[in-house]
Amino acid sequence: MRKLPVLASLVAALPLAACFDAEMTLTFPDADTAEATMVMTASADFYEMSASSGEPFCDEGVEEALGDGSHSCTQTFTGTIDEAVNDPDIGEGMTIERRDGGLLFVSFDLTEITSDIVPPEEAGGEEMVAMMAEAFAGHGITMNVAGKEIVETNGVVSDDGATASFQIPLDAMVLGEVDLPPSFDVLLEPGS
Repeated sequence: MRKLPVLASLVAALPLAACFDAEMTLTFPDADTAEATMVMTASADFYEMSASSGEPFCDEGVEEALGDGSHSCTQTFTGTIDEAVNDPDIGEGMTIERRDGGLLFVSFDLTEITSDIVPPEEAGGEEMVAMMAEAFAGHGITMNVAGKEIVETNGVVSDDGATASFQIPLDAMVLGEVDLPPSFDVLLEPGS
């Protein structure tokens, strides 16, 4: 089973990364299967910084160079829902519970995911916040949960009713202009 990276560890690198986006999609195609895809996209500058440090940008997954000089890293997981629930590499910051009527409840702990994005409080911190917000403009973290039907969510439901999404704009977060709920919650019927 492949490890699925935890979003919280990704966010810890964001003050250094600046131009960085992450999108995680968790799909339940049937009552027993969980599929997850995590795509991280780094700007050309961040990719160069990573390469010069000797640390691989994409040590587990498929790396792709994009036309604008940025690079993406795609990691996937496929297994049973029970494997996903019991795998500590997936479960950190996320819970999956079976509910009555064959429904699933999925919850991402947003406080854990965003705990490392804290504006600096030292002298000159306001300038640092402004610089970080400018670097983060247009970048964010997106989480998607999909199945046959979304029953309830505090995210945004797609037009077909099969996917719930939640976006965290990084510039607004650094500026303290976004009020996130404690978690992104989805109650869904699995299937396709």
